[in-house]
Amino acid sequence: MNLQPLISLIKEHGLEEHQQAILASVKPAISISLAARGQGNIGQSRIGRYPDLHPSLAWPVHPKYERPLCFILQLNFSELPDFTDNPLPKEGMLYLFQSEGENDAEQLVIYQGDELLQPTQLPEDTELITDWYEDLTVHMLEFSLFADVPRWATNDFYELSRKLFGEDADDEDLLGSLGHKLTEYGATKVGKLLGHVSGIGHDPKEDAYVVREVNPAWLYNSNELRNNNVDLTKAKSWQNLLELSSSDDVNLMFGDAGYLQILIHEDDLKGRDFSKVYVNLESS
Repeated sequence: MNLQPLISLIKEHGLEEHQQAILASVKPAISISLAARGQGNIGQSRIGRYPDLHPSLAWPVHPKYERPLCFILQLNFSELPDFTDNPLPKEGMLYLFQSEGENDAEQLVIYQGDELLQPTQLPEDTELITDWYEDLTVHMLEFSLFADVPRWATNDFYELSRKLFGEDADDEDLLGSLGHKLTEYGATKVGKLLGHVSGIGHDPKEDAYVVREVNPAWLYNSNELRNNNVDLTKAKSWQNLLELSSSDDVNLMFGDAGYLQILIHEDDLKGRDFSKVYVNLESS
């Protein structure tokens, strides 16, 4: 993993005296960027149009309304850059589907085989769960490895900030800007795999822990969490799997220019079990 871009940003932000501590906080991440327009070859990573599925995979359907979800993207694991202790599969596919305002594990489909895939389209008269994602501009995708640092409004960020600066809010803002500059979603960069979670005003790992391991009815209910002595430090075991941003170039919009974030428990990732992920759509 090349640390030089991060070291250059540390210098640019005037944080050289804290370089060692910042580098110690790094997690490897894979940047997702738009490549050329078009769907490419069968099985190639892409965003938009329609997926290439193995015949054993069914197009996911909303469990309540029984309508197909909208296809967003497919990632071919064999195209991703590898690195030491990479927890992702070396082959197979990740598919992301979406329904407006609904976020659950059914959105993520993983195929870990190596058999031939088939371009899969629904009949023209099929009524999807929403028309919000029907007109995405198809692009192939490309990937690069980068060193990610803790992001604003997460426990890891505040822990590192206090270690470096105490309660100095100005220097805390510099650290937040450092993380933002590493990805800086825009014309080409649209997301990342792994790395640190992004803050949503608080730490989304706590949300994942409460919903998946405690009681989903207690999400955002501080009284229930406090009265039942819920230990939120256990949320540390959750981590980012996939983050995808809104993109004008793709005509992709999550709420009001927000992003979709998928978290997974570290034990599930090690065991390649993607059935219990936590999906969050964050919008301003």
